[in-house]
Amino acid sequence: MFLGRGINLMVGLSKSLLSLSNLRNMSTTYVAAGTVARYPLGKDLSWITTIRDLNPAALSIGRPVSLLYRVLTMIELSNVDGAVELVRLYVSKDDRPRHDTILICNAVIGAMCQAKRFRDGITLFHYFFNDKNIVPNIVSFNHVIKAFCELGRVDDALQLYRHAVPFGPDKETFRLLTQALADAYGYREASSVRLCICSTNEWTPMLVEIRARLDQMDAEDADDYFHKNRLIYDDDSDSPGVFASIATIFVEYWLKHGNEKKAMECYSSIRTWVSVSCATTGNTLLRIFLANGNSELKAHTLFENMLKKPKRFDSDTINIVVDYWFDLDEFNKAMETFNESQQQGKKRMAGCYSNMIARLCERGMMWEAEGLFEDMCSDKDLSPPPDVSTFRSMVNGYVRSGRVDDAIKISNKLAILKLRKVSIYED
Repeated sequence: MFLGRGINLMVGLSKSLLSLSNLRNMSTTYVAAGTVARYPLGKDLSWITTIRDLNPAALSIGRPVSLLYRVLTMIELSNVDGAVELVRLYVSKDDRPRHDTILICNAVIGAMCQAKRFRDGITLFHYFFNDKNIVPNIVSFNHVIKAFCELGRVDDALQLYRHAVPFGPDKETFRLLTQALADAYGYREASSVRLCICSTNEWTPMLVEIRARLDQMDAEDADDYFHKNRLIYDDDSDSPGVFASIATIFVEYWLKHGNEKKAMECYSSIRTWVSVSCATTGNTLLRIFLANGNSELKAHTLFENMLKKPKRFDSDTINIVVDYWFDLDEFNKAMETFNESQQQGKKRMAGCYSNMIARLCERGMMWEAEGLFEDMCSDKDLSPPPDVSTFRSMVNGYVRSGRVDDAIKISNKLAILKLRKVSIYED
């Protein structure tokens, strides 16, 4: 059908640009083009380097610290290559695989993809699950499907998907493929694949398809399309909140096209989202209204309504508005928003503290950041405690302010906390 056309998307991805130098201790041997793999990664595997096994003796045996935790800690501290080397040492052993082997492998593949080192992530997938015969799970496939989609290799993503089917594709699998197909070929073929591969209760791909279809419609057709979806989904008791997500897409569409009246009609039709336990739809609407200069008042009214009930907002809700004020250099309003959201009777959320600290540090407002950081460290009811990203924000803020000694103190404090935490984790 349309699979052959995906080949055109690989223009510009010549072998001369495929560098895998970031993975250490690889040999210069390449996988033959005709090699048959359990989980194929495209017709031409010549760009995938073969990772040479390391000496198993280099891996300490019987250490009291969980290997998974060590790997996650190294990734968290931005030592992704060190984490990869540690996992390679582990999988080169002849011992029976651990119960968390798949979690360890997925962690380093995911870290590579998170760092946009997609080819390195694909190479690790090949090494773990084709060369070493470790059994993957759907998360493993999702990482590489995403990598292929990011590289524009939709055909390879679809080929790998066929081998992922026995592992139970989830919403993320369908979302990735539908979005990639909509971007590459338009909504018609994305719709065809969605109908073929997605179960009827997978709504995320359908929303991607609706957005892609809207982008190709004129105003009259878009209005008809909205009412068609409303007739189908507005009172669907089996899928509460689906119409709210659909209507949100139309709100964004009409605001983008300068028709505020139509946008507000769609917004007023959203009745189900207020009864939904999660804040996803409300957060999306907040972003849409704040991105539109004429809808700021509507955004703040929505924000105040969301704060009235704990189930209607989360840390993202607060952070969206705080970030908005910071972008406008309205620091006092950002602080007021933060303080209001963390008052007695409302949810105190560590994610709000971390975001506020990061924003303050970016602008050199270290006195204010220090106060919030101390609150996070001392308040036992605020969970979880400061994470690595919060420590990094403080270190970077101190360095920008020329307070190198304070930056070193915070770095040492983080190192001590990590060592204490590692010391109590066992396999």
